[in-house]
Amino acid sequence: MSQALKYLRKLVAFDTRNGSGNEVACVEWLAEALKAHAPDRLIVETVGRSREKSDSAFVLASWGQPKTVLNVHIDTVPSGEGWSADPLTLVERDGRAYGLGTADIKGAAAAILAGLDEVTPRDVAILFSGDEEHGSEVMPAVIERGYLSGIERAVVCEPTSCRVGRAHRGILAFSATFRGPGGHSSLSDTIEAPLLKAARFAVALGDYKEDNIAFGVDPFKGLCVNIGELKSDGAYNVIPTTATAWVSMRPPPGDDVRAREGDLIAMALAAASDVHTDTIVAFAPFASLDIAAFMPVFGTEEIVDLPYWTEASMMSGAGLNAIVYGPGNLEQAHRSNEYVEIDQLHSAQARYAAVLAGGLS
Repeated sequence: MSQALKYLRKLVAFDTRNGSGNEVACVEWLAEALKAHAPDRLIVETVGRSREKSDSAFVLASWGQPKTVLNVHIDTVPSGEGWSADPLTLVERDGRAYGLGTADIKGAAAAILAGLDEVTPRDVAILFSGDEEHGSEVMPAVIERGYLSGIERAVVCEPTSCRVGRAHRGILAFSATFRGPGGHSSLSDTIEAPLLKAARFAVALGDYKEDNIAFGVDPFKGLCVNIGELKSDGAYNVIPTTATAWVSMRPPPGDDVRAREGDLIAMALAAASDVHTDTIVAFAPFASLDIAAFMPVFGTEEIVDLPYWTEASMMSGAGLNAIVYGPGNLEQAHRSNEYVEIDQLHSAQARYAAVLAGGLS
């Protein structure tokens, strides 16, 4: 078994399912693994999270005067149904390593640790962080606490099949809650109808989607507006007291997420002046500031645009030049029997080792 697979076996065994697992324990183990390589600076901190979630954490190790940071999130999505084996036990079969988080994205963490065993790190940092899959509250804390100050570049690890991701959409998730006194449906002609207001908001958003269907440039045309759910406490014979619309959109690179949020609020207010709105996440799109700066290490890899959001957006917003790169395929992430191709794991290990040795400094 390769060193990368040994590390991956250990990492998969940590239950870091976002919202229910123990991300702190995994970070503490990673801190000990990094400490063995005598970093000049080692920071391990917890981060409190909102919405009644348990604490998460991060570890940042640096050598010399770091100009580049390698970042991996260590949390995973819930395991769900349909697994043919224990999702927290690594299984090797037919050139693949199966287990929860292997593709997204513990494989990258294992590859970085294996690469670190091969080289003497120079002017580089490694950041292992939690809470990416639902909320992304750790990365803003790292940035706000000033720990990325002086770092110029970031390689954000996500499943790109070892291709270089240069751009992706943002993500805006939003809810609008409408209220009324409720009552018997025989009184519906005279009592406010919260679900009808929610439906009117949804229709307005659908029109907004159509009005912006050609916005932007390929491959990021449109806003990817989604009306995910209309939920109420009513029934066919009960006027609801509350109704909530859960919606989202994915603005393309260069677009203003906060301006789109303002449009959502305006549409909700047009449906009812007393609406309660809640922005769940509002994360900006991403485009690499200078992708050529990464070519000394990644020059032979295919460059692609990505369909999903990553924390490269936050790194870029903090002024770092970033790319997205990692082993694993998006099609294998967030599903049962998740796996990473072992060849990709070792290919990524070689790239990460080159970065750690100062290949981008």
